[in-house]
Amino acid sequence: MVAARIAGEKEKDRLKDLRRDTRRRQWALALADILSRRNGLSTKGVELVFKFDDDKRRYLAQQVRKELGLQENLNDAALRQQISEMLRRWPAGIGNSPRTFYHHLAVEGQVRDALAFDCMRTAFLTRCIAGLGWCDENEAWLVLLLNAQRAQDCFDSWEDYATAYVRARRIWLTLHDTPATVAGRDLQEVTHYLQAPFSRWRKLPWKEFKIFDPI
Repeated sequence: MVAARIAGEKEKDRLKDLRRDTRRRQWALALADILSRRNGLSTKGVELVFKFDDDKRRYLAQQVRKELGLQENLNDAALRQQISEMLRRWPAGIGNSPRTFYHHLAVEGQVRDALAFDCMRTAFLTRCIAGLGWCDENEAWLVLLLNAQRAQDCFDSWEDYATAYVRARRIWLTLHDTPATVAGRDLQEVTHYLQAPFSRWRKLPWKEFKIFDPI
């Protein structure tokens, strides 16, 4: 009886830890949900590997390579080596990080806006890197969770984070002479996702638990 009770309690603890770990991973991925939805990627679950056809995989790989500044002719070993180095240096910006843009925001006193922009960019690119099979998943999760913790430490809510991102994105589009009609879509996307019943931003509390606490 006693042994069975102890075993039952251990199983409850294991399931509790598993749920807590899953929520942390969901939270880390949710930072990129706006970009994921914009690019037709799933915003459910915590699986990193993408499950889509070759054409979509090829298109996404081309876009990610361009954003990371990777050459098209890299073999698999060289690609993974460069990706691994990028992930180790992620706080300095992944790939072709828009440092000049971040400096521009900092000069204007919009450091938090720059951080929101980079948190979303880092989460999305790391998710894509792992989804395309270009790195070890443990490497990706380390970056995703640390990136999530800095976002949680800096912002007060999903709305605070999203609003800062929209402000940064608006300036980014202005600097790149993007039409006003395109620039207005970001606020619409964010407003819709903050209110949507299926949104992870509604389901996951911002500060109920720390993202990077050891289990």
